[in-house]
Amino acid sequence: MNTLHFARAGFVVLFIAVTYLTLTPNPDEAEPGLALARWLSTLLFGDEEFADKVAHLAGYGALGGSAAFAKITLFQRFWLTPFGLGVYGAVLEGAQALGGVRTPELYDALANASGALLGFSVVAFVTSFYAKRPIT
Repeated sequence: MNTLHFARAGFVVLFIAVTYLTLTPNPDEAEPGLALARWLSTLLFGDEEFADKVAHLAGYGALGGSAAFAKITLFQRFWLTPFGLGVYGAVLEGAQALGGVRTPELYDALANASGALLGFSVVAFVTSFYAKRPIT
């Protein structure tokens, strides 16, 4: 298994995990996992109130970054991938309303899209930079 296959397998695992966590009926079970998000929210904004948005940004950032590392394309266009992940995140937010247990939020969808774009862009830039760097 080469590096690209490993990266793509990692993307699939993250994709499934993010989908599951977004659609899980009882997000209270994930409360201990939000400790890092609460800390980052307090550090960045001085309040834990935005921990949920930080968690959305981080989750989709990891998903976007792994997509870039795995060279995932959408319609054979590399640059469309983060936008596709952002749309997917918005669709999943909307799907939360179908179960009647969770409420979709526009700001969660925006955090999802922002995270996908940020994670994808950072990893694409870094991998591009190192690909052009001569080996010494």
